[in-house]
Amino acid sequence: MTTGAPAQTVHFDQKHYTAVVSGAKVSTVRWREDIHEGPAIFIFDNHPTARPLAGQVTAVETYDLAHLSPLAARQPPGTDMTNFARQLRVNYYPEMPEDAVVQVVVIATDHHGDSSLPTT
Repeated sequence: MTTGAPAQTVHFDQKHYTAVVSGAKVSTVRWREDIHEGPAIFIFDNHPTARPLAGQVTAVETYDLAHLSPLAARQPPGTDMTNFARQLRVNYYPEMPEDAVVQVVVIATDHHGDSSLPTT
């Protein structure tokens, strides 16, 4: 990772704000997004009060969607991964094919106090 690299922007649905801020959500599964390890700004689309959060993408792992396991996706054991893939299509990627290659993006927010960026 290059020191001083500009932060990439990673967008989340507003419903994930609390889980990301609390550290309960540590990963996200993405299709056809250019996300890489390094500094990141997490944006919560359409959230009425959430400010952008400074954080890091700590890992990006690539999997065939058809073989994505709960462990690899950082989901609870026993998660129905067929339904998980269906929900990715319904909620985020309607054109994602059955044979898609997806990335599991591991994230961390900058910690200690308010990790929000100042508004400009």
